[in-house]
Amino acid sequence: MPEEEEGRRVKKTFLNNFPLKILSVVCAIILWLVVMNISDYTMTVEIDDIPVTKLNGDVLDELDQVYDVEKGDTVDIIVKGRRSVVTQLSASDFMATADLSSMSITNAVQINVEPVDQSLKNDISITCVDNVMKLILEDKVSMQFPVYINVQGNPSDDYAVCETVASPNIVTVEGPKSAVNKIVSVETTISVSDKNSEFNSAGDIKLYDAYGEVISNDKITINHDTVDISVKIYPKKTVNVNVDVKGKPEDGYAIAEVQYQPQTVVIAGPQEDVDKIDSIDINDISVSGMNEDLQTTINLNKYLPDGVIVADTSGDVVVNVAIEKMEEKTITLATKDITFNNKQDGYTYTLSLSEGYGVNVSGLSHIIEGIEVKDINPSIDCTGLSVGEHTVTITLTDIEGVEYSFKGNAVIEVQKGK
Repeated sequence: MPEEEEGRRVKKTFLNNFPLKILSVVCAIILWLVVMNISDYTMTVEIDDIPVTKLNGDVLDELDQVYDVEKGDTVDIIVKGRRSVVTQLSASDFMATADLSSMSITNAVQINVEPVDQSLKNDISITCVDNVMKLILEDKVSMQFPVYINVQGNPSDDYAVCETVASPNIVTVEGPKSAVNKIVSVETTISVSDKNSEFNSAGDIKLYDAYGEVISNDKITINHDTVDISVKIYPKKTVNVNVDVKGKPEDGYAIAEVQYQPQTVVIAGPQEDVDKIDSIDINDISVSGMNEDLQTTINLNKYLPDGVIVADTSGDVVVNVAIEKMEEKTITLATKDITFNNKQDGYTYTLSLSEGYGVNVSGLSHIIEGIEVKDINPSIDCTGLSVGEHTVTITLTDIEGVEYSFKGNAVIEVQKGK
């Protein structure tokens, strides 16, 4: 039959030279393996900067210590394997870890690197260029700092910031001793631009060093990242400052001059309180018994009621009191220089002055140097003087800053009749 003949013919063709055909297939497989080995050869590549994850860092927390990585924050590796595999790999395909609980006495920790895809373990070998992480250990300290509020901008015209309060006003900072010791201030910032009433807001906490630079250190922690800020803004007013010095300097000395600055300040506070204040009077500076200049600084806020402050300055007034030694001079008096007051009709009054009778005038040199007899206007009050001789005291016109004493005696004789 035709089908049977065709089948026998195909079978005969297939079996014809069958050993040669088997040999050809084997040779083809061998050739394919040779080609594959030539094109997908074994090679090595270096992969750099693989981040190292620190494990079990809490063991150092228990010892109140913190660490910093001196060396080994990243690791470089050499990977060996088939070209088709290793050329596709990058740093993200590997996981590097350092177990801090196994740290040596030299603060060294071994770094282990594995592929993220665990199935690659049989296809590649990994060698670390440097498999040691070196740590710097330091004591952990905790310190408290007050929160300083930086006020930015200006409130509306005729208003001033009277008070700013942070809550909490103290924060706790924890971290490496060397880092925490660099902290000079803990600050937050609030803007008051165009404000005319009290308000509340929140502010971020920032740490500053001695150079005014912000400290950024991931090893430092703060128990509060933000604080609530309350701001009081009140009306303001300009008032005078008055200084009245009390007391008397040591004998022989006098106040030459009182100077102070500022002489006007701006105050701010609740409207009803500000309206009652026209000046700030300082009257508690004493120079009693002093023989040299006095310089003192007075804060005006203590003279103001609660809720009212000095708004344009720190509130300090610098007071300078010049104290000088008093000079003396003698003004000689004659009987013609002396006026008789309240004489009685029908009586005569005769004045006798001892030799060299005069007035010792003491005071600051620039005051007494120009004083003459006419300026002191010497006089005697004759009221009640009876017939006879009387030792009398001459009355002189008071001059501020001048003291008098008499040299000699004055005797007046009263007679009846002319």
